[in-house]
Amino acid sequence: MDVLLALFAGSVAGLALAAPLGAIGILLLQEGITRGLRSGLPAAVAVATVDVAYCSAAVAAGALAGPIVSGWSPWPQLLGGVAVIALGAHGLLQGLRAKPSAGERSAERSGTARQRYLLFLGLTAINPATLVYFAAILTGLAEFTESGSTAVAFIAGVGLASFGWQALLVALGAGLRRRTGASFRKWTAIVGNGLIVAFGVVLIVQAV
Repeated sequence: MDVLLALFAGSVAGLALAAPLGAIGILLLQEGITRGLRSGLPAAVAVATVDVAYCSAAVAAGALAGPIVSGWSPWPQLLGGVAVIALGAHGLLQGLRAKPSAGERSAERSGTARQRYLLFLGLTAINPATLVYFAAILTGLAEFTESGSTAVAFIAGVGLASFGWQALLVALGAGLRRRTGASFRKWTAIVGNGLIVAFGVVLIVQAV
């Protein structure tokens, strides 16, 4: 029963972290729109991988993790903002230059599944606020990390919830891809990447 409760608690914590739609969420929607469900899933796996890694680090380090990472401020957020702006600007320029009929060929040339996985892994990991989040909530959920089995169950719940949400975003984008034409996908890419650039600017402004 304790293991099931830990799994449920981890799922709630993972969903609470993943559900707010930020820059990564918009990027995942864009992956589904431009690349489809199957080709977009590596990005969802990458985001969930970082969530699991940071949750594991928080469980291992306990209350020490939050203050340590907080001491790095504002550099992680600044670097994250610059990386997000660069990615959004690149996608925006590609969208403005591409012809509507060239959208699918452009997506196919934008990297293999492994490359997309590594890209989203880096983009998600560069902002360690997730580690601070888990370190903070685990101070009130210590009963789920007292034994190895419940700690593993909690981390597994985080991973399942995170991947489920990220995969849903990719699937929603893929659904739009199937129901719309190339012209719509082009303008969606332009608007989406423009929002990503805006998110990057907000990250930098908040950091300074």
